[in-house]
Formats: sequence, structure tokens, C-alpha cells
Amino acid sequence: MHIPPIRCEGNGVFLFQGPGYAGDMTQLLELRSKQWNLLVAPFPKRVLIAIAHLAHLTPLTVLDCGRRFDSSTVARAARGRQEIIDRIHVQRSFTCFEAAKLLEQKRLEATPVVALDFLSTFYDENVKIAARKFLLENSLHHFRRLGRCAGLAVSVYAPAKMDDDSTALFERLQSAAPALSVYVLPENANPQPNLF
Repeated sequence: MHIPPIRCEGNGVFLFQGPGYAGDMTQLLELRSKQWNLLVAPFPKRVLIAIAHLAHLTPLTVLDCGRRFDSSTVARAARGRQEIIDRIHVQRSFTCFEAAKLLEQKRLEATPVVALDFLSTFYDENVKIAARKFLLENSLHHFRRLGRCAGLAVSVYAPAKMDDDSTALFERLQSAAPALSVYVLPENANPQPNLF
């Protein structure tokens, strides 16, 4: 697996994105105290690599809301060093109710928090939109609370099916974020090589 060059400065991880991304060094995860940051990224693998490299600096908590945490990717990025892997505490949620509950129960600590694919459980059409909006507003309150300590980064991916409800949730989260980083592939980029 090719791992792009990474530079750690302060409480952020800077990950070189390579061709197709604007700029030479792109800040992928920024964890600043006193605010939370929203990351809209096309591929979770780069976020997982950044999480592994951030664990070199500090213990951290990952709230895996979209079943995107791949421990083998993180272990490879940490080069198999168990002491680095042990610094990452993962908590999983499978519904928007569980995601909101994880945030509510998370105490203020000196440990940064990364919420991975946060909105994926909120896109569940089996939950009434009023309940999803209420839980999102409650989550935004907890984002502000948790961001005041060691820092909070929230990653999301645009909904696969852009219906009105999913779009409204996605836009509400974007509008509430004090810091927003959007990473997009150029139109001519092909994420999967042709086999033939």
C-alpha cells in the first residue's frame, strides 16, 4: 500500500494528497481547541491514514458512525506499531439515536475526538425526518461542547442518494461548522483503474 507523505504540526495532520488535489500540502485533519472542524472528503481511507498518524502524537477517540473504521488500514498506516494502535479508542454507532447518545455521553477530556462518517446514520429513511433533525441539532450542541477541549473533527461524505431530507441534513451540518474543509476529486480523475 502506498502511503503518501505526512507531516505533523501542532495538533493537525497534514497529508499530501497528490495529483488531483489543490495545493501541495493539504491539511486533512485539523484539531484545534475551542472549535470543531468539518471535513467533507470523498474517500475514508485517507482520513483513516491521518487518524493513525495523529495517534503518533496523542491518544484519540474515534466515533465510527458509518462503519468506516477499517482497523487493517489504520494498522498499516501505523506500520504495525501496537503502541500507536492502542492510543486509538473506537466507539461505534449503528443508528442516529446511538450516534447522538455517544456524543452526549462523551466527557470533556484532553483527548481529541474524530467523528467518522457522522451523517451516515442520519440518512436512514426509516427514521422520521423530524427525529433526525432534532438529533442533529442536539449533536451540534455536543460538537460545540467537545470542540472546546482538545479538538473535534467531524468527517462526512455526501449522501449517495441526494433526496431533499438528506440534502437538508448535509447542508445544516455544513452551515453550522465553524471550520470547513472540502476535498473533491477533479472531474477527470478515475478512482478505480480500468482492468482491461
